[in-house]
Amino acid sequence: MISKSVHKEDIKGALRKRYGTLIAFEQAHDLPTQSVKDVLRGRASARVEQAIADDLELPLHRLFPGRYVAAQAGDSSLKRDNRRTKRNAHRLSAEAR
Repeated sequence: MISKSVHKEDIKGALRKRYGTLIAFEQAHDLPTQSVKDVLRGRASARVEQAIADDLELPLHRLFPGRYVAAQAGDSSLKRDNRRTKRNAHRLSAEAR
């Protein structure tokens, strides 16, 4: 079965092939140090995610399927997945109350 998303190790591998290290990628795109690592671990950063997507020439919803939804017919761009079920899915939501 073909996966609709790209594995984070494939993303890291592609960036390393082009730049040698993730730090070199961050420097080339004027990104904060360790920002790519943070994004791949699950921390959202629209600027870093967009830089990775532009460099790899892949859509955001394919690289980060849990954060973005594909544009529907008539939509002009991707949208963050902010559905109520997604927002309330945080591991601390139930315990924090």
